[in-house]
Amino acid sequence: MPNNLEEIKSRLDIVDIISEYIKLNQAGINFKAQCPFHKEKTPSFFISPEKQIFHCFGCGVGGDIFEFVKRIEGVEFPEALRILAQKANVKIDYSYNPELQNKKTKTLDIIQCAVNFYHKNLLESENAKIARDYLENRGVTREAIDMFNLGYSEDSWDSLLKFLKSKAYSELEIETTGLILKSQKGGFSFYDRFRNRLMFPINNIFGETVGFTARILLKDDNQGKYVNSPQSEIFDKGSVLYNMDLAKLDIKNKNYTILVEGNIDAISTYMYGTKNVVATSGTALTPQQVKILKRYSENLIIAYDGDSAGIKATFRIVDNALNENMNIKVAVLPTGVDPDDLIRQGKEKWIDVIKNAKPLMDFVFSKIIESVDLSNIFQKKQAAKKLLLFISKYRDEIERETYLKKLSELIDVDFKILKSKVNEILSKKVVAEKKNYKEDFALSEKNKREELLKQILALGIAYPENLEHLAMNLEMEYLGISSLDELYKDAVIYYTKNNSFDLDNFSNNLGVEEKNVLNSILFIFENQYSDLGKNNSFVEIQKIVIDYKKQFLIQKLKLIELDLKKAELAGHTEKVDELANEFIYYTQKLNNLS
Repeated sequence: MPNNLEEIKSRLDIVDIISEYIKLNQAGINFKAQCPFHKEKTPSFFISPEKQIFHCFGCGVGGDIFEFVKRIEGVEFPEALRILAQKANVKIDYSYNPELQNKKTKTLDIIQCAVNFYHKNLLESENAKIARDYLENRGVTREAIDMFNLGYSEDSWDSLLKFLKSKAYSELEIETTGLILKSQKGGFSFYDRFRNRLMFPINNIFGETVGFTARILLKDDNQGKYVNSPQSEIFDKGSVLYNMDLAKLDIKNKNYTILVEGNIDAISTYMYGTKNVVATSGTALTPQQVKILKRYSENLIIAYDGDSAGIKATFRIVDNALNENMNIKVAVLPTGVDPDDLIRQGKEKWIDVIKNAKPLMDFVFSKIIESVDLSNIFQKKQAAKKLLLFISKYRDEIERETYLKKLSELIDVDFKILKSKVNEILSKKVVAEKKNYKEDFALSEKNKREELLKQILALGIAYPENLEHLAMNLEMEYLGISSLDELYKDAVIYYTKNNSFDLDNFSNNLGVEEKNVLNSILFIFENQYSDLGKNNSFVEIQKIVIDYKKQFLIQKLKLIELDLKKAELAGHTEKVDELANEFIYYTQKLNNLS
């Protein structure tokens, strides 16, 4: 398995991997960007092509391509390994380490078997004629059927179950995928969840199928028109976008996303040539989906159906998109027409609709104002209320002012009155936000301490003479048990034992995790301290050691204070005395540093 890891790293470039998620800019020999893991205005996220690592100087996060994928996708190492192995075209030998094929990766394997089973059914089964006819009537070609792996679930209670069991998967393993259900009649009998439906595989951003949308094919079917896979460890319909895996590079290149409502709409528009198109899976656009889209472009064109339901759906998704400062336009489709209908009427009509997409507020104004009689004071008041709510959602003051002036002219109400109303709405929002406020840009005390320790290590390893000062002045009682703390201890012990520091020799004796930490440390040195020099580095490390100790002691005192309050409430007198003495001890230490 170690060979697999090195082979994956040798085939993939960290710059290419990270640039699939965020926009990078060259910064000398490195690249920089705004950190995807915390909010910031000034880019502090750096990538080193030479060392194949990343590090954020704002939040302290860093590591290699595996660590990046783990964090950005919210997965554990086995899933990150699988994702990157697929991108590198490296086959993982799980027999070497079976633990690397965990529950999630096995679930993905089962779902892929189901994709192949459903797809073969659609192409070959006599019973699938109803599904093939439907797709033909909707203009879906064989090329599209293959590209999107469309399938058909037989009108059978257990055809998929039998197939998957023949592949040596147990019923309990299959159940975790959501593809089968346990019988309510008791016992341990299971049956297929999807029957006699057109199957649309839903992929994650790397093209792995994580679930399905299944469409009914009989008009008299009394079940829901569309059924999604249930929420599971690998499938959350609010965190995936249909066709995102195929659309992401076109979104990035064209710098805008087209958002449609249905799977067929996404397929039709993609096959026509507008490949920067995605669809939601039966939900309004969620905050998680907005964040995914924003990785590739801040520009969004909503192309929902041109009926009242489509307009309402457009209004519903605005909040989350505006909260992320997305630039939103609306493609205005004719009433009762969806993107697929429009393309089949004439592909040039679709292009015109996209080209002539209206800025969001122009669309909102037209839809709200056209539905009221402005000579009626009650209707005017209601329209103003709705529009003021929309205007208040804009973070940019210039945009708010512009739309307030437009509203003032439209309804003939003084601008100052409207502005005061918006300010009232904004004030209420501020109060609500303060109630649950979490400092977005501040690091936790633990992360602050770790970031200071990284700087100490960077100056210690780059200028080994400083390690002697560290051994004497940064005692072990100030350390924790993280891999970073262990690396510090190892470095000081190595120097003390050898009275010198050979970086290559030291590195060769480290484990994989500690090596990654060391690379991050060296990356920090190159970006912050490489031109400092020996003498200045000693002055700098003295200051940082004091800051580090202060941070450690402040954190320690806060924890003791919490324990002290608990002990007092519980009436544990002896514990209170013990903690009080401990509090005095660490307070004195802190005062001595000031």
